[in-house]
Parts: sequence; C-alpha cells; structure tokens
Amino acid sequence: MKNLTFFLIMAISLLFTACGSPAEEELNRDQLSGLIQEMESNFQQQLGQVGVDTAAARTMVEKAEEFARRFPRDTLAPKFLFQAANVSRGIGDFERSASLWGQIASDYENYQRAPEALFFQAFTLDNDLDDAVRAIPKYESFLLRYPKHPIARDAALLLEAAKSGKSADDMVKEFQQKQQDE
Repeated sequence: MKNLTFFLIMAISLLFTACGSPAEEELNRDQLSGLIQEMESNFQQQLGQVGVDTAAARTMVEKAEEFARRFPRDTLAPKFLFQAANVSRGIGDFERSASLWGQIASDYENYQRAPEALFFQAFTLDNDLDDAVRAIPKYESFLLRYPKHPIARDAALLLEAAKSGKSADDMVKEFQQKQQDE
C-alpha cells in the first residue's frame, strides 16, 4: 500500500511539473521578433495621440532586451535595442534609454546606427538627465571614433557647451552674436 501511495504521489507530481502553462514557455526567435515589431508599430501609432500606453511601451522595451540577451548575434538585436531606447526616451525613462544606447555603441560597434547610439547616449545624459559629467566622455568618444560623421559638428558644439556649463541655446546665441560682430 505504501508503494502504491508513493507511486501515485510521484505520478501526480510529474503530471503537474510536466504541464507548464503557455505563458511560461519562452517564445522562439520569430515569435519574439514578431511581437516586438507589432508592439513597436502600436507604440508608433500612439505617438500622435494624447496618451501613450506606458505599460505596453515598457513591455516592448523588456521584450527587445530579452531578444538581445537570447539572440545577441542576431542582426535584429541592435535594431530592437535602438527602438527600445527610442521608446524609453519617449516615455521619459531617460536612464534606461541612455543605457540601451550605450549597450548598442559598445556591443554592436559594426551596426550602422552605432554612431548615432553613442551620440544619443551622450545627448540624453546631457540634455535629459542634466549629467554633463557622464555626457562629456561620451561626446569625446563619439568625436574620436567618428570624426567625419555628419553629426560630429553638433557633437563638438554640445561637448563645448557641456564643458562650459552653458546651455546649447546660450552657445547658439553667442555664436550668432559673434557672427554679427564680424
């Protein structure tokens, strides 16, 4: 009788552990990719509206991070991270967006938008988080790595502003004043 009870308990335990719910199962690459693209598309449609579903936006960001974690060598990983950084910035999660852009710049140097990611990281740190101390090395790194990039001139101006403690608007006004004086 003890053996029968033991085997019955084991059978029931195995039955419960073998039957995981579909929500617990990991999505495969294509499912996860499709979900991220659908969520990003929905978020883009919401941008023109008054309210944005921040919970859905955060979920999209989490799924993009999951994709990059699970498939780091996939060519879609940096693309999804870039979208996630944009979405994070759009909902006011500046620390996360700066972190994601930094991840792209360091982990995906060959990605075509890696220079922009580094610039946006510096700009977000500087402009949105008002953290010139962390922004200055990012601007400098951008200028060292991409001196001929189309936004290098902007990066140089922003770097100068960050170092001086002046706002970008103040720098523009000074520049315009110098132009008029000459």
